[in-house]
Amino acid sequence: MKIDGTSMSPVGSIQTTNRVASLDKKTTEQGTDGVKVSDKAQFYQLLLQKVKDVPEIREDRVQEVSQQIKNGEFTVDANAIARSLLFGKE
Repeated sequence: MKIDGTSMSPVGSIQTTNRVASLDKKTTEQGTDGVKVSDKAQFYQLLLQKVKDVPEIREDRVQEVSQQIKNGEFTVDANAIARSLLFGKE
């Protein structure tokens, strides 16, 4: 006898339908479910949204550095770069 997976799927969908129907009945009898979000989670969501609103490129900083380069005033501290590469950001 050969058994394949296609003959089993109608049984699974009937069981799922019966489960959903029984859950609907329980929900109606007991009231409705709700979700409460803590104050910390709401604050986190607010901060996350603010971070998403910050532009990826800070145009003001780009203009400032471009002007310093143009005026010959931009300097690079090689020691500071080496320290941050070796020891991480200070």
